[in-house]
Amino acid sequence: MTFIKKISTSLIIFVAMFGLTACSDKEAEEAGKKVEEAVKDAGKMTKGAGDKVNEMKEDAGKAIDAAGEKVNEMKNDAGKAMENAGEKVEEMKQDAGEKVNEMKESVSNKFGEMKKDAYNAIEDACEKTKEGADAKDDDC
Repeated sequence: MTFIKKISTSLIIFVAMFGLTACSDKEAEEAGKKVEEAVKDAGKMTKGAGDKVNEMKEDAGKAIDAAGEKVNEMKNDAGKAMENAGEKVEEMKQDAGEKVNEMKESVSNKFGEMKKDAYNAIEDACEKTKEGADAKDDDC
């Protein structure tokens, strides 16, 4: 917008300057030609400014499109990362469940062995007690 304001100001100054020239002692025809040239030059400058504004608008549009594409890429990448994280959590959950089952089985086996060992120790102690007492029934 600043560029357009500068052109508008320049156009007003040119018109005023050539208007004053037309009122001076010089010939009216020569002053008219100069005013026409100034108006044509101002028109060219205005067209150039318009072209520049259009170019800037196109560049801004391209930048916005590129930014939009980048945002979409980032969104897609984030979605994939979240999906991968979900899969990884599911794998970890399954692995943890398997480990818990293994530990449960191992503990159960250990308790079974301890129970059997305790039973054998009690039976051995019973048999030794009966032997020491010369008991006729050696079943414990």
